[in-house]
Amino acid sequence: MPERVHSSDIQLFIDDQRIPSVTSLDFSSEKDLTDLNRLGASHVVDRVLNSNQSTNIDIDVNLTTGATGIDPIYSYQHMQSGFLSTGSFEFKVKDTVGVTTISGGVLTSYSINGSVGDIAKGSTSYVGDGAIFTNAGSLSASDQSNDIHNGFFKPRNIEITSTTDGDEGIDSATLNIQNFSISVDIGRNPVTRLGTRVPKFRYPEMPAAGSLDFGILKTNVTGINISSLICESGVIKIDLKDDDNQSVIDFVTSGCCLESVDESTSLDDNTTVSFSYYFPIIK
Repeated sequence: MPERVHSSDIQLFIDDQRIPSVTSLDFSSEKDLTDLNRLGASHVVDRVLNSNQSTNIDIDVNLTTGATGIDPIYSYQHMQSGFLSTGSFEFKVKDTVGVTTISGGVLTSYSINGSVGDIAKGSTSYVGDGAIFTNAGSLSASDQSNDIHNGFFKPRNIEITSTTDGDEGIDSATLNIQNFSISVDIGRNPVTRLGTRVPKFRYPEMPAAGSLDFGILKTNVTGINISSLICESGVIKIDLKDDDNQSVIDFVTSGCCLESVDESTSLDDNTTVSFSYYFPIIK
């Protein structure tokens, strides 16, 4: 009886470079079809493939420190000139059975989240061309390897600084920040050449925007005003620090605009305040 394929026997490669610290991987293909009928028939006579045949790829990773970098998914996206690039990636999922290849992959979503005392995590989604499976190139026991890095990162201190001016601005230097999340979602419009089933390009839908959220324990938050007709915009930097208060990872978003402030309290618990910001994606 053949052995089952275990998670320890699976490796993900993007453009032939292995991605470390993957915690979850899903890819799915669903045929895009048009049903054909004819006069007098009570059932579907035939079905034809439409031009946009695609595969969705979802990846979760733990952010790490050291030689392998802190966020390899973002590193790849940055090399392709940013989130709005029409450049594509080739994904290979290798296991002990064979290799699944998905070409033409473009980003549709990206998110990072972290909280005090927990491992910082990342999540990305891509859409690409149809998946192709081959037996050649399958992994063996000798292909198993350990990721080399200094370890996974748990932020001990989250510091958020803002240069936003006006009534919406807050000084977060003395706030007890507990968590944060940054997310980007990008729709893609396929452009297909006559006579082909695979899109030549998948252009990003414009305008593109992201969201920034962070939560704090309420101590001395006062004077926040979101009633202004004009949104004040600025730069917000999220800095994740270690036990020695040294910066390990930081994220900078520009053009931020405060959209909502939510305050909640439950019995025998602390009062929390959550802030949500919008920021434009320009590249």
